[in-house]
Amino acid sequence: MELRSLRYFMAIAKEQNMTNAASVLHISQPALSYQIAELEKEAGCLLFERTGRKMVLTEEGIKLLSRAERILELADKITDDLQDTGNEIKGDVYIGAAESPRIHLIAEAIASLQKQYPDIRYHFYSGNLDDVYGRLSRGDLDFAVMIEPFGFESCETIFLPEGDTEGVLIRKDHPLAGHQAITAEDLKDLPLLINSRSNFTIEDFARHFSIPAEQLKIAGSGNLVYNKAILAEHGIGAAVTLKDLVSCDENSQLVFLPFDPPIEKQLVFAWKKYRPLSSAAAALLREVQEQIRKQ
Repeated sequence: MELRSLRYFMAIAKEQNMTNAASVLHISQPALSYQIAELEKEAGCLLFERTGRKMVLTEEGIKLLSRAERILELADKITDDLQDTGNEIKGDVYIGAAESPRIHLIAEAIASLQKQYPDIRYHFYSGNLDDVYGRLSRGDLDFAVMIEPFGFESCETIFLPEGDTEGVLIRKDHPLAGHQAITAEDLKDLPLLINSRSNFTIEDFARHFSIPAEQLKIAGSGNLVYNKAILAEHGIGAAVTLKDLVSCDENSQLVFLPFDPPIEKQLVFAWKKYRPLSSAAAALLREVQEQIRKQ
């Protein structure tokens, strides 16, 4: 499959209309129709259902969409890397990051670097450890900012200063809301909304509190704290998260309680070993190291 054909396919998937997609791509509608027909012929299946003037993805088209996005992202990144002459620092830097209030150090590094090199663009992808590490391994990302434990020996890593405190978000009218912290005894009757595919497993969690894993009540899971916080607001469970990711001011229905014994997390700034960095990515790495030195 040609990259051009995939870009045409992506445009139609977004616009859901052949005429609109042709206009966006600055080609004629007959030419676009021919290219998509050839792509479907090559794929051996229909990628769109034609309903009047609307183009709707088939099941096979949906499968191709996710793969096409990754292919085109990687192709664009390769082009940027090849065009990086090193004489003028510009281009794109791709960063995968976990949700953490400590990400401000990366923001400070970018703000400082932006003054020197305003033509660098920064692209963030938010996800959990599995998602971000997978993208880093495939070359979709230059850097990953992840919460420890981070045990991948194929990466170079540096620890960011300060740490994150883990705990739960629960409703202010919950019987435990007046406590100073959540203990092992509290957990026995507390439904939890845990982090999906976490690098800190239920078994790790249970060992930390010296209680059997089967005594933990799991009400659900999620990879974004915003969604878990909404579930917590409705009393579905206590959302396991880091401190300061969700506002718990007077207008909030939630309160944050840390764990006791405490669970402290460090952020790891990682990049693949033996993979050359573009001049823009290398500049960011130097600036992150400088920010760490200052702190």
